[in-house]
Amino acid sequence: MSISQDVRYAFRTFRKAPGFSVVAILTLALGMGANTAIFSVVNAVLLRDLPYRDPGRLVLSKEPTVLEDFEAWKSQSRSLEAMAVYYKNTGFSRVTLTGGTEPESVQGAFVSADFFPLMGVAPRTGRAFGKDEEIRRERVVILSDGLSKKVSGTTLDIDGAPFRVIGVMPAIFQFPAREAQFWAPITTNRYWHEHPVQDLLHTRGFYARWNVVARLKPDATVQQAEAELNPKANIVPLRVELGGNIRLALYILLAAVSFVLLIACCNVANLLMARGAARDREMAIRSALGAARARLMAQLLTESIMLSVISACLGLVMASAGVRALVAYSPRDIPRLEETRLDARVFVFTVGISVLAAILFGLLPAWKISRRDPVRHTRGLLVVAEFALSMILLTGAGLLIRSFTAVQSVDPGFEPQHVLTVRIGLPAGASDVSRRALIDAAMERARTLPGVRAAGAIDGLFELTASIPTASRNGPDSEGRVRATWKSISGDYLQAMGAVLSRGRYFSDQDRPGSPLVAIIDESMAQHYWPGEDAIGKRFRGFDARGHNDDWLTVIGVIRDMHSHGLEKDTSQHVFQYDRQSGNVPSELAVRTAGDAGKLAAALRNAVRSLNRTAILSNVVTVEQQLNDQISPRRFQTWLLSLFSLIALVLATIGIYAVMHYSVSQRTREIGIRMALGAQMGDIAGIVLRQGLTLTLFGLGIGLAGALWLTRLLAAMLFSVTPTDPVTFTGVLLLLIAVSIVAISIPAWRAARVDPLEALRRE
Repeated sequence: MSISQDVRYAFRTFRKAPGFSVVAILTLALGMGANTAIFSVVNAVLLRDLPYRDPGRLVLSKEPTVLEDFEAWKSQSRSLEAMAVYYKNTGFSRVTLTGGTEPESVQGAFVSADFFPLMGVAPRTGRAFGKDEEIRRERVVILSDGLSKKVSGTTLDIDGAPFRVIGVMPAIFQFPAREAQFWAPITTNRYWHEHPVQDLLHTRGFYARWNVVARLKPDATVQQAEAELNPKANIVPLRVELGGNIRLALYILLAAVSFVLLIACCNVANLLMARGAARDREMAIRSALGAARARLMAQLLTESIMLSVISACLGLVMASAGVRALVAYSPRDIPRLEETRLDARVFVFTVGISVLAAILFGLLPAWKISRRDPVRHTRGLLVVAEFALSMILLTGAGLLIRSFTAVQSVDPGFEPQHVLTVRIGLPAGASDVSRRALIDAAMERARTLPGVRAAGAIDGLFELTASIPTASRNGPDSEGRVRATWKSISGDYLQAMGAVLSRGRYFSDQDRPGSPLVAIIDESMAQHYWPGEDAIGKRFRGFDARGHNDDWLTVIGVIRDMHSHGLEKDTSQHVFQYDRQSGNVPSELAVRTAGDAGKLAAALRNAVRSLNRTAILSNVVTVEQQLNDQISPRRFQTWLLSLFSLIALVLATIGIYAVMHYSVSQRTREIGIRMALGAQMGDIAGIVLRQGLTLTLFGLGIGLAGALWLTRLLAAMLFSVTPTDPVTFTGVLLLLIAVSIVAISIPAWRAARVDPLEALRRE
């Protein structure tokens, strides 16, 4: 009976103070909504079980292997219940579809017949292929849910060969890669039955094209399985494959919103205690009528719980909108992000934080108010806590902002503005002659388009996971080799990219087959081999375990260092060869325009399509967009943490303003007496400012110690900035002090303008 009475009384109390109720509910709802939204992402990406049978027992080999090793492992292992193999190529195989009106590049996987039973996931329609179909190398294919909606009919051309569609997988199945859109028998892969041959051109590692996924027996461990196999297998649990930085970033964001909720709780606790001082008369009357202290605390806690419940409901609404925004604007490389939703686990989490919040912001005020104790010192401690938490959050955000700015300021070594790229391919089986003819014709056609200034091609503009052979100026057996990125280019590629030629010349028609082999290198390589000398005319040769890049080359040009492996990675030393001499066929066309390169995309696509209707065009995108995509995860993490830090700053500012405003109102009579005894306006304002700044500095001192300790967790996410960056720490300290002074100045100004006569007339 008392509970229902307390609830009704709580609602009456809220109606009597609508301003207080609205502010408290919105403050808590903001903190709870942010926590629920971020937890929804963490739940989908990190906590929710993978959509496979008994996923905790699934393991895979991080290092690729050869088929002979896979066959040997099946007989050696006693800890693995089942094993399957799939074509690696970073987890999936890039193939082309030619069954539609226009060739399209998609990503698929070639897997063994044991794959689907091992994963424990069956097609939602149709069936999986069996061992007999694998042995007979039958061209059958299982489509992803997304691809099935774009394919009509029962057959599909893949790399120029017809495949019969026999099934469609559920939308949640995304292995071995999120982008996998079909699965075909591993024996239909062109590298099947390829066996290692130890010779000058090929090492065993050259044939390591396959990855293994396996299921542990119920009582086996990862360590046991790895001990039974070749140590190079590097067996890890399937979930571990999630990128470490993604995992770290999500947990840091969850910690950040937890800090925001704590600050919100401190603010609401301050509001409750300020309001409690006005309820002294009510508490005294109820005590005089026989209400025990426990009964008064129960009533006050009921009010806190009701506030928390209402805030949680509003927070869920905010979280629903927040989840949609997170999914829409998050980087595409976060696995399972599209599965983010407000499910039962998220609901339980929200209930849990609402109960915790009610205890955090309600228990201390209830205890204080029920005792009718002064609450000034307690409210000051809450402000100290708010500034300490804000210091930690803002420092973390500042470090990420500094890192993001540092990445943006990296000089890529070329001019990315006004450059459009397109990857051009032909169906499997096309000869190098036809590929080269298409690239050459595409360059010539591109040069005729309006506004085009230069056009050229390269065998891969950005190689974010490229292997790098070595180069030596004295031959393969000499010491002092340097790892270098070897690229074949054609046409005016370097001019199209805006590469800066420091010395020498670009390639020209005189660099043809049969003429002396030449190369253009970057400044790092020139400085490494010929420090203080002019590299033009110098000779060097490469060394590659496969026997490539081992001819003597003469340097004809030196360009500025280029970041072809990503802006956040150190530049590797580059060797550029003319495709006519290297024999390699470039596949990525780069076109520099006078204006907006993106507006040329349709015209360039049509121009290439008019040359060859079977050409496969992909990655039709500007270089600026490619660079932008490289830093999109960092941008997302930085601005999200900055948003939470800004919320924390606003709440902390409101908190110290409220405390000082309340302090001035409670000390009005004291201030009047001081002024009657001769205190000046500046003296009174100084008292208030000193009191507020004391709280601020205490909070900042605690926050500084916490930030110095916690920012070490951000080390893996920082770029060109240390976790103890003095510029960031100093800037955050000055910002919080300045904001605090502004917030305190208003109550201080009010205190200085108190009329002594009016103040003395108050009881």
